[in-house]
Amino acid sequence: MKQRLCHFSNKVARKVYKAADVWAKGYWHNFPFGDAPKASKEKYLELWEEAKAQQYPDIDAFEKSRGIAIDKDWLHDLALHTQIVVKESKLCYQHGPVLYTALREYLGGVKAKWDKDNTPSGARMITIIETGTARGFSSVVMARAMSDEDVCGKIMTFDLLPHNVKMYWNCIDDHEGVKTRQEILAPWKDLVDLYIMFMENDSRVGMRRAAMGRVNFAFLDGAHTFDDVMIEFDLVQSRQEAGDVIVFDDYNETLFPGVIKGVDEGAKKWGYDIEVLGSRDDRAYVIATKQG
Repeated sequence: MKQRLCHFSNKVARKVYKAADVWAKGYWHNFPFGDAPKASKEKYLELWEEAKAQQYPDIDAFEKSRGIAIDKDWLHDLALHTQIVVKESKLCYQHGPVLYTALREYLGGVKAKWDKDNTPSGARMITIIETGTARGFSSVVMARAMSDEDVCGKIMTFDLLPHNVKMYWNCIDDHEGVKTRQEILAPWKDLVDLYIMFMENDSRVGMRRAAMGRVNFAFLDGAHTFDDVMIEFDLVQSRQEAGDVIVFDDYNETLFPGVIKGVDEGAKKWGYDIEVLGSRDDRAYVIATKQG
């Protein structure tokens, strides 16, 4: 009877997942950001200059304390094409420096452990998970960190947005006509091709389907409800070992109380130490490290 129930449950789940996939493709493949550019090219450049001019002393101090900082000209150029959008809230892409510094620090420790343990070159692989790909900014930043540390591995990034469907993306590239994400990221093709796997799926489903193995490092920036944070946190923590890291975005009491609650409860439940960069009342990030 139990086997029959399991079989029935799996059949129902497959139908639900298939229906969800069909709906997602119908919506997310059909110009979800509109059927025309949202602003002039000059407006996007103006927003870019405003975003570049913002000061973030907490992030500067974090980079300085680790002795690791991303090339800011490279970062701003990537952000112009993938982070500068028209929206009501203030533009901020400081998760880029946070991810770069945190990941390079982690990779440096892993490499030292590999050398100490005489780990064979074929086993020196890193797996990174990201939820909420959007235009690909965070994935490319993490790929840059992996390249700068000269490590092998993969970044599996999940989003319902397609990678190879032409659309407007609410970014400056829209003034060159409809593009795919792949075309937007063409200037960073070497990093994309070497490290990034774009997974078109709901993270709660796709992460269960994917053959991820150990997840060394993760950036969770998908849906911002308590339930979604806990689901993604659980899926990642079950595949991590002591010292592995998860970075969370939008740790904000006012706008995203579900993220605050999910991160705090998940860290306590699954044994993570957390470092908060920024204020809980503003844009803040969490670096969560799994304990032994």
